[in-house]
Amino acid sequence: MTESTHAVHTIEEVLEEIPQAGASKLYRVVTSYYFYALLIAVICAGIFGWLADQVTDHTVGGFNRSILLAIHARQTPTLDSLALHITWLGSTYGIATLGLLFTAAFLLMKRYVDLATMAAVLIGASLMVVTLKLVFHNPRPQVFPPLVQETNFSFPSGHSLTSFAIWGFFAWWMVSLQVRNLWRWLLGLLGILVAASVALSRLYLGVHWPTDVLAGLLLGFGWVALCATGNRWFTRHARRERREMLHQEWLARQNPTPSMPPV
Repeated sequence: MTESTHAVHTIEEVLEEIPQAGASKLYRVVTSYYFYALLIAVICAGIFGWLADQVTDHTVGGFNRSILLAIHARQTPTLDSLALHITWLGSTYGIATLGLLFTAAFLLMKRYVDLATMAAVLIGASLMVVTLKLVFHNPRPQVFPPLVQETNFSFPSGHSLTSFAIWGFFAWWMVSLQVRNLWRWLLGLLGILVAASVALSRLYLGVHWPTDVLAGLLLGFGWVALCATGNRWFTRHARRERREMLHQEWLARQNPTPSMPPV
């Protein structure tokens, strides 16, 4: 009777621990790096999908036009020159220059996984620009005479997408090295402000709709979040394998294989 009662209590204790273990595991999942990164990617993709539907259905024309006109009303020669210089940072040459600078820095620091991640960010962003412009065929604004001439399609903004991609990657990389360093957050924020300035310059120059640059922001951030997830998984997997290898080497040194005696 005593053993039966003890068995019942043991089973009850196990049953009580199962929900706690499940809750603990769920808590670890929803507070993990991967969860937040993938959540950002999913949110960005969802908002982009909604935005693309609005652009395709031509329901945001009034919103786009009113913002461009408000920006154009503040046009000055000084701002014209500033916008032309800032927009260069998001051009093919500007992004290539930034990419080469970051590449040299990563090679000097021997951070090859981060270099590969940046390459994935830029290649993916470039492919999205080319593909999505052809998919949507959205024409450029004709609200006022643009300050530069562009011949390809408008949605999404390539300058904005690649700028938010490379500077978003820079911000993630800076903060991920040591999350508690305030100056790293400030440098990351500065990078995002550079990307936002490039996006704003495209509106000021009259070559993109606001929805174009918003789409670039969403795609850039979402893609960086996915690439950052891959970076974290690969880095942790490589570290785990290296620790296992070092452990096996240590065991081999502690228990050397005895040599066979001569015959």
